[in-house]
Amino acid sequence: MIGELALDSTAERVGDGVHEIVLSDRWGLLDGRLNGGYQLSVALRALATEIPLPDPVVASASYLRPTMPGPARVLTTVERAGRRLATGTARLVQAGPDGAERDVLRLEATFADLAASPAAPVDRTAPPELPAFAACRTFGGEDAPDTATVGQRMRYGVPELPGWVRGAPSGDAHAEFWFAFADGSDATLLDLAFVVDGAAPVVLELGHGSSTVQLTVHLREHPAPGPLMCRTVTNHLAHGLHDEDVEVWDARGVLVAQSRQLALLL
Repeated sequence: MIGELALDSTAERVGDGVHEIVLSDRWGLLDGRLNGGYQLSVALRALATEIPLPDPVVASASYLRPTMPGPARVLTTVERAGRRLATGTARLVQAGPDGAERDVLRLEATFADLAASPAAPVDRTAPPELPAFAACRTFGGEDAPDTATVGQRMRYGVPELPGWVRGAPSGDAHAEFWFAFADGSDATLLDLAFVVDGAAPVVLELGHGSSTVQLTVHLREHPAPGPLMCRTVTNHLAHGLHDEDVEVWDARGVLVAQSRQLALLL
């Protein structure tokens, strides 16, 4: 099954390193801007079609301007392609208020072939200890506010609803939860670039909103079918900025992605 994310983030290649897309409003935030993970997915998928190795292992995006639904282009460059690793860059560009095209996101990503080497994992953290997804309280999907369309694309499973959902932020900027796409599709390796930014920022538990400035994701393994276990934490706030670290584990208990982002406090 091809999921909504893949359908909405796959651009058409129209020339060497040039890809065109109409960015979907199904991944919007409360103010109409598009979710940062969705933007990253668009740029990374376009770049993946140009790189000779199959698996992105790290992707780092800087968010330069608000990105809105509508026409956009992804301009890609293969910077170096070796036997084990290949690196490329991409620019997501969109017309501004004056009609002139401008960069809204810049991406650098490195690719490998995960099947070409043994995993041999050594993990210093364990997966979240959560009840089965079917036994959890769920929210998102059809329950999400109509104005936050990105929330309608996912379902979250939690032992109890977060404080910010209940209108009583807990003061603890740490969360563990299940993540699943509302359309029933299973996440792919490329989808994980969205998953790490697919939940509401945990600083909501501190009474703050958030807007991504820079996001780096490490893509570790192809995820097994089924919902994903996520852990997210913010440890540091200063000068109107905060960090957010995310771990994503699949249904086997395998670490499949990690990320760190720097974001503006709102």
